[in-house]
Amino acid sequence: MMYWLLLAIVVVALIAFACVSRSRGVTSTRRDVAPFVPDPHNDKVIFVQGWDESEMRKIIADFVKTYEDNGYPPYSIEPHKQNDKSFQLQFSTDIHPLLFTFLVNYIAYPFDLDPTKQSILVAGTATLTRGYEGVDDSLVGRKALFYLPEDDQDHTILYMHFSDGATYANSFHDLVWRRVTDARLASEVKKLVGST
Repeated sequence: MMYWLLLAIVVVALIAFACVSRSRGVTSTRRDVAPFVPDPHNDKVIFVQGWDESEMRKIIADFVKTYEDNGYPPYSIEPHKQNDKSFQLQFSTDIHPLLFTFLVNYIAYPFDLDPTKQSILVAGTATLTRGYEGVDDSLVGRKALFYLPEDDQDHTILYMHFSDGATYANSFHDLVWRRVTDARLASEVKKLVGST
């Protein structure tokens, strides 16, 4: 009887740990940052709907603090308020492509705010450069839409979609872009960024 009780406690603890890990977003302790030359003329933009201004500023500050010692080149995140709960984030000094993808995910699943209390939409657009690790060379120079898949239950996968319908998924556990057949692109995301 004691064996089964201990086994049940261990299983419950493992499930609780997995749930907390998923709900807390993704962090990286990578120190082997891929080479990247910032482009002050970059076209990276992240569109956000749902957080208010104080929440958005907290998310940005927490994100910067989370990755400040990971060896990424300096960057700044500039939130431009569109209306009460709508922002466009721009990067006048550019941002490392890996951080850009992490940020799209982090805004949707920040550490200290509960995204389930309101409807949060996040998507980014950028022209691909060689700084996007694992991306096929044929995609460099093309504009992509970065977003969380519809009905996202994983919280650690980002999708990249092109105007011709080609779609790739990247798990932050593997950091490899893989072609997928189901775009899982919500109509709300398309509306958020307009036509891409």
